[in-house]
Amino acid sequence: MKILVIVGVLLLPAAAWAEQCGPVRGVAGRFDFYLFSLSWAPAYCDTESGRRNPQQCGKGVDYGFVVHGLWPQYAQGQWPQCCQAVDRVRPSAVVDETSKVMIGASLRQHEWDKHGSCVTSRQDEYFGKINQAVAAFGLAPSLRAGGAGRIRVSDLKRNWPVPPQSVTVTCTGKKLAEVRICLDKELSPVPCPPTVVGADNCPGTVVLD
Repeated sequence: MKILVIVGVLLLPAAAWAEQCGPVRGVAGRFDFYLFSLSWAPAYCDTESGRRNPQQCGKGVDYGFVVHGLWPQYAQGQWPQCCQAVDRVRPSAVVDETSKVMIGASLRQHEWDKHGSCVTSRQDEYFGKINQAVAAFGLAPSLRAGGAGRIRVSDLKRNWPVPPQSVTVTCTGKKLAEVRICLDKELSPVPCPPTVVGADNCPGTVVLD
């Protein structure tokens, strides 16, 4: 009886993690490429969730692009997720650097649980890859919040030092939502497959506000 009780207690954290993260799908390290997803903060801040997030959307905050995540993907579509039970994100110099571009501890925890766990079992390796991608490709600092206006998607894509076929843009209606860059496992740009290009739902010109 004592053994059963102990086992039940040990299983609780994993069960709670699975419920929070979602269905387990895939094995860590087995994927084909990454999507490096950059959110346009003004669009997020216009949502109900954003209005409850003072860290990213509070008064006086003027983020432009921020990192949403680095997502392992399958070439034929879909993606691995929640590949292994993981620990809470622990403070480190690497995570501190990531926190400058991926805003909010809850987002970093979610991205580590759902996506990072399918890349590696080591937190610093996953967040280090995010830092490498930011260093290599940047966050288009010339496009800042408060610079309301319109931009052609073809011009928007030129803000990153990658071929245009490696970039997709998603919108909510006519408003810019995210830019996603397709990268190989070494973080070099690759053409986005049709499964990713199909999510590119923006008109020829998008609204920045």
